[in-house]
Amino acid sequence: MSDKLLELNSIHKSFAGVTVLEDISLSVSRGEVVSIIGPSGSGKSTLLRCATMLNDIDSGEIIYMGRKAATTVDGHAVYAPKRELKEISKFFGLVFQNFNLFPHYSVLKNIMDAPVSVAHVDRNEAKARALTLLDQFGLSDKADAYPCELSGGQQQRVSIARALALKPEILFFDEPTSALDPELTGEVLKVIKQLAAEHMTMIIVTHEMQFAREVSDRIVFIENGIVVADDSPEAIFTSDNTRVREFIGKFNS
Repeated sequence: MSDKLLELNSIHKSFAGVTVLEDISLSVSRGEVVSIIGPSGSGKSTLLRCATMLNDIDSGEIIYMGRKAATTVDGHAVYAPKRELKEISKFFGLVFQNFNLFPHYSVLKNIMDAPVSVAHVDRNEAKARALTLLDQFGLSDKADAYPCELSGGQQQRVSIARALALKPEILFFDEPTSALDPELTGEVLKVIKQLAAEHMTMIIVTHEMQFAREVSDRIVFIENGIVVADDSPEAIFTSDNTRVREFIGKFNS
């Protein structure tokens, strides 16, 4: 069996006639950390939303662990039946930039909810899993707190724990620190580095260039809905591609 967890082949996506993703292909292997960088409006977040099936693609192919979530027939995307998509969606978790925690649930219930109600995990096991994750992320004392009682950094760590509670094969991050003060950014990046050290497969849309350089196996630079470069951090940061160099330079100056 291939160690490719995700294959995106020739993905096209338009909104109201405006092309946002144009013939994007990307594959991610088990244990890889792939950062997606590029200017605002380049299609990074849309690519993540298409990969996690929050947005439908117009055409192309989405394959998780050899199972086709979407393929193209007569120029249009056709998705697998709902039951198959539900199974495929268990392969991945998604961490949003704005946390998306349930405000009326405690931290513990936020983490336990999906394993119990979606994956039908035994309540005691779900609780044990949640408490282990809280301990791992330095939040053991926050189990009974509510999201409004937490800092932004703590909320984001809870949302990462919530995604991990379903034991996904691959974790997507959509600009996980963009809603945080610089002071709180470090604690979230530390958690992601910890996951990378544990060989968690991750795709991270980020503006944190130094972090991307340190944590990634590959960096993908997207502009105008096209993959301009897909290479090792070292190759990207020393690229002779004018546009890549220009973009990286803005963060290094």
